[in-house]
Amino acid sequence: MFVQVLIGTFVLCLGLAVLVVLISRQLLSTYASEFLRHYFYYLAAFYAFAFYSLWGQIVARGLLASLHTDAAAIEIVAGFLPVLGVPFLFVSWVMLMNMACSLFGKIFAPAWHSLHAAVLALLLLGSWLTVRWLQSGAGSPADLRLIEATAIIAFELLYFGAFLVLVWRFGAAADARRRRLLRTFGVLLCSAVAVRSLLATLVLVDVRLGPIPLLGLYASNLPALLYLRANADRVFAPVKAENATRLGMDHVFERYGVTKRERQIVQQICLGKTNKQIAEELFISLQTVKDHTHRIYSKIGVSSRMQLVQMMNVAK
Repeated sequence: MFVQVLIGTFVLCLGLAVLVVLISRQLLSTYASEFLRHYFYYLAAFYAFAFYSLWGQIVARGLLASLHTDAAAIEIVAGFLPVLGVPFLFVSWVMLMNMACSLFGKIFAPAWHSLHAAVLALLLLGSWLTVRWLQSGAGSPADLRLIEATAIIAFELLYFGAFLVLVWRFGAAADARRRRLLRTFGVLLCSAVAVRSLLATLVLVDVRLGPIPLLGLYASNLPALLYLRANADRVFAPVKAENATRLGMDHVFERYGVTKRERQIVQQICLGKTNKQIAEELFISLQTVKDHTHRIYSKIGVSSRMQLVQMMNVAK
């Protein structure tokens, strides 16, 4: 029964990870923003860590147990898999700092690179010292799991604290509405780390605690992402066609049978207008704009604004 529960949990976790990454990718392909590019890499790196470190140890335990491996050996192997997944988590931390800067159009200070290098060196040194400690027989696999959980939480809190400080500091220069939106996003993102740090600790300490900690961990990024998606038009500028020509656009319209109304919408998209702005410009409803856009994508054979704009940029 426990195996079936784990399989179902894995499928749900995979679905949550795919959903989050796809939503992030959709935002990246709709808006011209360095922040969204860093955010996409941040999410991808985090889920890579989650699958490698958390599910990796679960699968390793099952496989080794089926081979009748010694229990102590199973604990050691499973205990070290999260250590090997730390580089993915480290990448997510670096992307987090990039996000804080690019969110307000700031430049990532070179001094931060030295700090990241020091953190990585500290992680590697800590891993090496832990291995030596275990080899000496002074510690146990249970001690290793506790050390891993404590170290991950400590560094996550450090980076997310720095992220929140930068958001508050840089946000002072933004207008009131944008500042409120971005700070709310920052709080939601940092709240997620408190939740998932606790849940990751539970999973690392004892995987038998069941699916709820795992599902909560994988879903922790959704609130901030959905909030950002709902307010993206107020924060980011949509992509636009910088090099599109009227002749090239007409060739595309004629080739794919784009109607007069659809042509108007494409032209507005190429100018970098949001769906709401297009609806106001053409005196139609927002849903009508979305319906026309979906049909345009299907006719032309693209799946996002980015691809549509790129096609118009190179059309001759």
